Amino acid sequence: MAKHELTHDTFDARRRKEQLAFLVVKFLRAYTSFQSINADFRRHAENGRLAGCGVFERVRELAESLLFDLKEEAHFLFRANGAAEKPRSRDTRQILAGMKTSIETRSIDSYIGTGYHLLLILQESLYQIERYTPELEKEKGEIGRILSIARASGSIWSSEEKAELERLQALDEISVNLAAESRDLAARVMERCAALFTGTAEVIRHTVASACDNEILILNLLQNQDLIETVYGEGAAERIFQELCRGRGFSGRTGVERALAFAHAKCGNVTGLPAAPAS
Repeated sequence: MAKHELTHDTFDARRRKEQLAFLVVKFLRAYTSFQSINADFRRHAENGRLAGCGVFERVRELAESLLFDLKEEAHFLFRANGAAEKPRSRDTRQILAGMKTSIETRSIDSYIGTGYHLLLILQESLYQIERYTPELEKEKGEIGRILSIARASGSIWSSEEKAELERLQALDEISVNLAAESRDLAARVMERCAALFTGTAEVIRHTVASACDNEILILNLLQNQDLIETVYGEGAAERIFQELCRGRGFSGRTGVERALAFAHAKCGNVTGLPAAPAS
């Protein structure tokens, strides 16, 4: 019976290692994808050409794929039973370390969940622009032509006709305001999403630094150093591996060398990785 429980616990621990590794890499991909979307949104917004620019489709794809997967994996990792167990040790440092990890993991779950739902709001805001802005622009143009003809005709208008022209002017103002409000809402939500992605990236980096026993995470980070550099800046991969691969069990001069040696020693499939440095 004890042997069965040990096997189950070992499987569960390995699964959680895998899920954390997948979550980190998927977040890095989602981050780079969102940054590209945000840049295109700003460029098209400045040109006044958000409708039909393709940003709506890209936001929808990001929400339905990577962000949805991230939300589900975060819930599995950080909401499942035992995900935030109380520290059993009475050592003050271990208790503080446990509290720090618990706070960080809850933050990741909260940030990713909030980011997913904000992205859905952004998607809906962009849909409003995509679907209705062209119609509002067309309506505005037609009203403008009618009013221009009316002003140029020099006719004397009856009270009913004047009231109708005033209603057209009011519709013209409504069309302009609706289009502007849709653009403003999309811009505000985009800014909020950008802030959440930035905050999540920082929390994930701190969490990664304390996962030195996760060989699957280290392997996946080695395989995606380009993403690390894109999200955290030039030289970030080396800095992160220095933080992650320190202390006993690691050998090598640099952070990347220590990570490579650890991955080759602990992981079965290291295809595509450079050889471990000679000890």
